[in-house]
Amino acid sequence: MVSKHPVQRGFTLLEVLVAFVLLAMMLGVVLNLNSLALDTTRRAALKQEALMLAQSQMDRVLANPRLEQGRETGRFEDERFEWEVRVRQFDFPDWEPSENETPVEPYEIEVSVFWGRDQSLTLNTLRLVTRL
Repeated sequence: MVSKHPVQRGFTLLEVLVAFVLLAMMLGVVLNLNSLALDTTRRAALKQEALMLAQSQMDRVLANPRLEQGRETGRFEDERFEWEVRVRQFDFPDWEPSENETPVEPYEIEVSVFWGRDQSLTLNTLRLVTRL
């Protein structure tokens, strides 16, 4: 026997609403992950730029044949980054000078680059300078 009422197929209103809620939740998670990825990429790019700027300042200091102890500060051309260079005589721990002192003096060079709120990067090196 054939039924006189056709079987209706489709989604109920409740099923459609549940599907939309699940879709909205997944979309929220995807957008949050995308935002986090963009923020991480931006911070990495700023840190990479700060590293290159710090290296250029370090190269500038190392290119000078004479080192003078002290502190120097400035701002880079694009105004987002500031820099500080510190040069100081370095004393090796547990080293006792003798009468046969070496003709060179060690200096520590520290280059720091600052940007944003409390963001910084610092490079350090030692350089031997001939005594005058």
